[in-house]
Amino acid sequence: MKKWITVICGALLGVDLFCKYRTEKKPDGVKEQELLGGKIRIRKVHNHGFALNMLSGEDRIVKGGSLAAGILLLGYYIKLLFSKKGTWKFAAVSLMLSGAVSNLYDRFRRGYVVDYIGFGVPEPQIRKITFNIGDFCLMAGAAALAAAMTVRSVWKSMKKQGKTLLSGHK
Repeated sequence: MKKWITVICGALLGVDLFCKYRTEKKPDGVKEQELLGGKIRIRKVHNHGFALNMLSGEDRIVKGGSLAAGILLLGYYIKLLFSKKGTWKFAAVSLMLSGAVSNLYDRFRRGYVVDYIGFGVPEPQIRKITFNIGDFCLMAGAAALAAAMTVRSVWKSMKKQGKTLLSGHK
């Protein structure tokens, strides 16, 4: 199972890097492309900071923080890779790592992260936010990791109290 998770996450990484490459080939100022009746918008945005361009202009902090987070994720990934348990955690961390590697590559190769997916929503503040596939991998992986850890915690607590999911009592 872990082999397939790794293959899928590697493919997501490759697709994201390819989309970023294609996005970068577009000349600056090209009108954004609308898909699905304008619900999805493809555009070219350079993000020089963390999420939502936070700390833009603080290159050393952004690169250092991103690299440190990437190293921690890689360490946790390796730990889970050789563990017999934790397939859901492994899947979540693998997703996060694929997104982190894609954005780290951009940050160190280009000096910024290429974002290209926006959403056509009524709220202008939200409409201007732009993502890439790596960002979605990071968010989905973080949500899956939180869910896996929560389920495990609840399961352990119930087991400790001698309860089961079906009975709800001892």
